[in-house]
Amino acid sequence: MRSGGRRSRGRRREIQKILEDLSKFGRGAGGGGGCRFFTILTIFCALIQPTFGLTCLTCMYTSSTTQLDNFRVSTRLSRPQCSMEPIKCDRDQDVCVTITMHVGGGDYWMGAGCDRRVNFQHMSCQNVRTMSRNVQLGYVQERRAMQRVCVCARDLCNNESNSFHFPMVLIFLLFFLLLS
Repeated sequence: MRSGGRRSRGRRREIQKILEDLSKFGRGAGGGGGCRFFTILTIFCALIQPTFGLTCLTCMYTSSTTQLDNFRVSTRLSRPQCSMEPIKCDRDQDVCVTITMHVGGGDYWMGAGCDRRVNFQHMSCQNVRTMSRNVQLGYVQERRAMQRVCVCARDLCNNESNSFHFPMVLIFLLFFLLLS
């Protein structure tokens, strides 16, 4: 785009061509293309991310929970899970994250919530080696640990049990409607 918010002539023609093609497709032969046009429009709307900000899942607050910028860390967990609730991310937070780690004995540590994409090298779940430091009663214990770090960028996507996401099912079904 040039200064002043004006589109270049080539870009304007490209947009006009797309709109013309869509209107021809919508009319179709015999007038039955209205359903197809509606289906394409629905798929298009499902693919567009809203600009209202991301919503992630975070551990519910307990006595062993600490919150840092829409990211809560729960300690002394007997399993690498916590009860979760939605949390609204700030504008600069563009990913949802869940991090779990076994801290020794039968205890786990889990953090979940909003973060920034630039803080991570991947967009998936990966095992990451790290150093764990435990400070208690005047002595420091350090050891190598493995963290499970999951990073994603869709609303409420950081629930590990939610492996088959509804929007993908919707798009799949609409695609078959379009073909029929």
